[in-house]
Formats: sequence, structure tokens, C-alpha cells
Amino acid sequence: MISFLRKIRQNLLRENKITRYLAYAIGEIFLVVIGILIALQINNANESNKLRKKEVILLSEMKNNLQSDLLDLEFNIDGNKDRLTSNRIILTALQDKGPSHDSLKPHFGKIFGNYQLSENTASWENLKSVGLDLVSNDSLRNRISNLYSTRYPYLENLEKGLDDRYQWNFLYPLVLKNIAMDQIWVSASPQDYDALLANIEFQEVLKMNVFIREFQQNQYEEIHGIVGDLVKQIDRHLRLFND
Repeated sequence: MISFLRKIRQNLLRENKITRYLAYAIGEIFLVVIGILIALQINNANESNKLRKKEVILLSEMKNNLQSDLLDLEFNIDGNKDRLTSNRIILTALQDKGPSHDSLKPHFGKIFGNYQLSENTASWENLKSVGLDLVSNDSLRNRISNLYSTRYPYLENLEKGLDDRYQWNFLYPLVLKNIAMDQIWVSASPQDYDALLANIEFQEVLKMNVFIREFQQNQYEEIHGIVGDLVKQIDRHLRLFND
């Protein structure tokens, strides 16, 4: 095409047709510019397709990670709820000065211990390495960032900074001193039940443990809802690419 235009331009110059020569020269430049723009558009489209494919792969991986987190959260919710129930039952029995009976043994066995979420952050680390802008939906990108950079770290700080320290530094020493474990988290009995009824320190520590268990339960349930909603939003976003 360019060779053809060059021949026309040369003929016009030989024939001294300057006006027509200029028109053909401008037309030739216009065609070149159009060709460049088309090539750029194709290149941009190819790059965009590559990014969207990468986005689909990463978000699919993140969806799987979050579904695994949901199972972990559900395990923690059920376990912590059971632990909370036992703490309440033992605390009520001691505060009410109730008699000792075998039905309390499973609850004495479960007053100690806490749970920790083992969140899977592989896809989050991958996303940070390639750039958060890879996620094309602003709302989805913000919710992902909030979960991994704010909510998960906050929960981890509660689990390790508050709950875990309280268990080992305050509750466990008193359990070790006052409770005989038949099998941990299964059955236990007070070494001296009457003495335990009068042990205000044990009851106050148990009371605080009830508070911490309740607070942790609220956190687990709230984050479970956040993660569940995020999985649904990711799924809706991925379906847009399929459609």
C-alpha cells in the first residue's frame, strides 16, 4: 500500500501537481497514523485480556482460600461455643454454691483452651505482589483489602495477644492448681470442690474467661459473615467473565 502511494506521489511530482501531491502525502500520513492506532488498540486489548485472565485465576484461588477459611471459622465457632457453655455452667455452679455432681465433669474438662484461625493468605500475597489494581471491581477490591489487611490481623491480635495470653498466664495456672484432669477437654474434677466454692480468685478469672469467650464468639461469627459475603461477591464477579 505504501509502495503504491509512493509511486502516485512521484508521478505527481514529475507532473508538477503540487496540490494533489500534498493531498496524497497527507492521506499517506493519515493511513500510517490509523494503522498505528489500530495496532495500539489490538495490543491494549491483548494486554487487557491477559490481565483479566490473571484476575480470574487469582480470584478463583482466593475464593478457594476463603472457603477453606469458612470451614476453619465454623470449627472455631462450634468449639468456642461449646467451651463458653462449659465455662458458664461451672461459673454458675460455683457462684450458686451448688453441690458437686458427675454432670459437671465434662464442663470442668472444657473450661480451659481457646481457638485460633489459620487463615490461608496465599492468594492475598499473590495479589499484593502483582498489584491490587488487578481486581477490576472497586468495591470487591476494597472488601478484599479490608479483610486481609484489617479484620484478619485484628482477629489474630485478639487470639494471640489477648486470649492466648490470658489462657496461659491466668486461667491455666489456676486450673493446674485446683482441677484434676481425667482427660483434657473431656472430663475433669475439682481437687477440693468445697475449697473451690470459696475460691474467689478462681471464680473471677473464670468470669473474665467467659467474657473473652463471648467476645471471641462475636468476632468469629461476624468475620464468618464477612468472608461468606465476600465469597459470594467474588463468585458474582467471576461469572461476569464467563458471561
